[in-house]
Amino acid sequence: MSFSTFRKLDYVLFYLIISILFIIQLMELSLAPVIGILIGSIIPALILGTITNFIFRKK
Repeated sequence: MSFSTFRKLDYVLFYLIISILFIIQLMELSLAPVIGILIGSIIPALILGTITNFIFRKK
């Protein structure tokens, strides 16, 4: 199974959801924490997107 068979929309949705949830929790919006959140959200989005792609495979 190659990477191209995974649905990329799962990764994008999880990335947006995780990023938005962490940015909302910030007390003070400044550039450095927001960039850190945007970069750090990649790892959980990859993990959760991969899990959902394995669970909900195309038949």
